[in-house]
Amino acid sequence: MSPETDGGSILKIGVVLNRDSGTLRDGDADAMIRTITDILHLNRYKPEMKLAKAADIEQALQAAMRGHKTVLVGGGDGTISTAASIFAGQKIVLGVLPLGTMNLFARALGIPLQLDAAVTALVTGSKHRIDIGEVNGRTFVHHVTLGLHPRIVAGRKRQSYRSRLGKKVAWLKVWWKLVRRAPRMRLAVAVDGERIKLKTASLIIANNPFIEKLGGLPYSEVPDRGKLALYAARTRDWRELLAMSAQASLGKWKSNSRLDFLEGAEISIAAEPKRLRVSIDGELDYLQTPLRAKIVPNALCVLCPASAETKRRKASTEPGR
Repeated sequence: MSPETDGGSILKIGVVLNRDSGTLRDGDADAMIRTITDILHLNRYKPEMKLAKAADIEQALQAAMRGHKTVLVGGGDGTISTAASIFAGQKIVLGVLPLGTMNLFARALGIPLQLDAAVTALVTGSKHRIDIGEVNGRTFVHHVTLGLHPRIVAGRKRQSYRSRLGKKVAWLKVWWKLVRRAPRMRLAVAVDGERIKLKTASLIIANNPFIEKLGGLPYSEVPDRGKLALYAARTRDWRELLAMSAQASLGKWKSNSRLDFLEGAEISIAAEPKRLRVSIDGELDYLQTPLRAKIVPNALCVLCPASAETKRRKASTEPGR
């Protein structure tokens, strides 16, 4: 039974789509809206649809929250991160429609990447409370990065591309250019009070540790374990960074021989610059140092497919969980 079904009545559901997201920008937005609407109707929902520009997405989410118990949000990780910052701590249920380029958070929740399958999985799934992260008061659902990755994001944004494929090609070109002159950061890090010093070219703070699985894309298998994970490259040599990336593509994150791995509920990072450029769920910003990150357990209520919930229950019974 879907989250709001009461046995027969037709219920309202909010739908907010970022029209500037990769999938909507590159495809037939009208056809996608029809797909979403038809599936919701079949499952006895009356959707109230809002197609918003990226600049207006926060306002659209605020409006949808006021009138609905459940809101489906379509976009990339940055859009979902914005929704999480608004819905966290509220009774609103968030349904993630994977309409971005990488859709890492949707993958973490086990949501299918095909739109029709995603909508069906959400409205026939169940509610689940998950963790979010905060860094200097900013919400993130997936990751915060320092060093090489924000440089690549900035370089890619300066490239011209017309499709998701073009975006990926632009990413690879910029990555290959910048990885050969990676930055060197000297950081004083504290994880749950334990202090260490790091020299690194690239650092990731993740909402729960990444899954160790062949495939290469970094995402948490179950983002509800109450831990932040820190991954830091042990070198700035481009050959070693390539080797590190190769291990990551084989699903090696915690076990990556070229990455330092730490985990805890709170992480602080001090550096000489007063401001550091960061990428928060793929969106660039500058934050004052020291950075202070923390996990916020069970802060966000999301819809998960039934298959994903089964996987969570199995994982929760594993030794050491």
